[in-house]
Amino acid sequence: MKHTSLVCGIGNPMLKDDRAGIEVAERIERSDLPVDVEIIYGVGFEVNDKIMGYDDVIIIDAAKVGYPAGTITEVTIDEIFTDHNLVTSHAVTLGSTLKVGYQLFPEEMPARLRILLIEAEDYFEFTRECSPLVEEAIGRVVEMIHSHFAAKQIA
Repeated sequence: MKHTSLVCGIGNPMLKDDRAGIEVAERIERSDLPVDVEIIYGVGFEVNDKIMGYDDVIIIDAAKVGYPAGTITEVTIDEIFTDHNLVTSHAVTLGSTLKVGYQLFPEEMPARLRILLIEAEDYFEFTRECSPLVEEAIGRVVEMIHSHFAAKQIA
């Protein structure tokens, strides 16, 4: 059964902190939330293909923006292009992808979109374990997502 809400984790499952978005999505998938879950290994147009048709979407990705490791930042598409730190990160590719989606398919793109970035400490080590500060942030993001959808069910 397809739900109206989606949690989308982005990352590389083999790179230390770049897997943070995937880890969040996997934990949500194991929970009892009434949401669909997608895992995507890049920020290309596949992102738009996966989120189209949903009303409420949360995208989680790791970023190297310059904040302390484990910092959780919620951004809008427009902020990605106006915040100097975000423009110089790979978040700008995600922003470009989403912007094109909303320009070409405005009726099919989500009415509510949240983008959560987890500040990475180490993008480059090949391991399936995140650094401790990022691991803590993953737990906090999972709690945020549960709260988001719990509030939606009550409303």
